[in-house]
This record gives sequence, C-alpha cells and structure tokens, in this order.
Amino acid sequence: MDSVTQEILDALNVRPEDITVFPDGHAFAVTSFPLPKDHWIYRTDADGFSEPPPMPWRIGEGTARDILAEKVREAARYAVRASTMHGKEMDFDPDAMVKNFVVGLLGYWTGDGLRSEVWANPDPVPPLYEEA
Repeated sequence: MDSVTQEILDALNVRPEDITVFPDGHAFAVTSFPLPKDHWIYRTDADGFSEPPPMPWRIGEGTARDILAEKVREAARYAVRASTMHGKEMDFDPDAMVKNFVVGLLGYWTGDGLRSEVWANPDPVPPLYEEA
C-alpha cells in the first residue's frame, strides 16, 4: 500500500480488517465518522441536564392517549430497526433514526404517504389523515 493510501486510511480511522479486497484488486471499506461536537444529540440545558420534552401534542390520560402512545411506540421501534439494520449495527446515525421515526409515524414523503411498491406499505393501509 502506498503512503498516500495509508495516510487516507489513517485519517479516516480505517483498520485493515475493515477493508474488503476483491480478487480483481478493487476494494472497499465501511467506516464511521464521529458526530460533530455541536450535534443536536449532545444538547443539554444550562445546568448540563436534558431539556424537558417539547410535547407539541400534549395529551392527558385516557383512551386517546393510550392509542396514540402505542402508535408512537410502533413508529419508534420501526425507526430503531430501520436505523440499526434490525439490531445488527449499533453504530447508527441518529439523524437517520429521526427521519425513519417520522416515516414510521406519518408515512413516506409522497402525496398519499405510501410507496408505489406494495410490499413497502403496511397491511392494512391506515386511513389518510386529511387536514381540516
């Protein structure tokens, strides 16, 4: 390996065991980059504690809350599975998890929230929320 290649691998923190070399000589590596120090995941309040939850849809106790809470849990579980390759990769991107959570909760970013591939949609398909 030439010194330039080694310098790049060192800068990216790629170990030799992270590299897959094919018989024809081409290779690839998958690596992880640390989050920037100002990433939202590190945000705390002035005392260094977690800030309170935003609660944009604050709902008190009752049946409506129970139903919504279960749907939110389903979406959160989907986001974790989608972001960690079903628990196989624990070095995941928190921003990808948030995006997957939104898809899990609200549907895909399409006019009707569904994908054209039937397999990618829930069965049964829930009703479309219409703005009032």
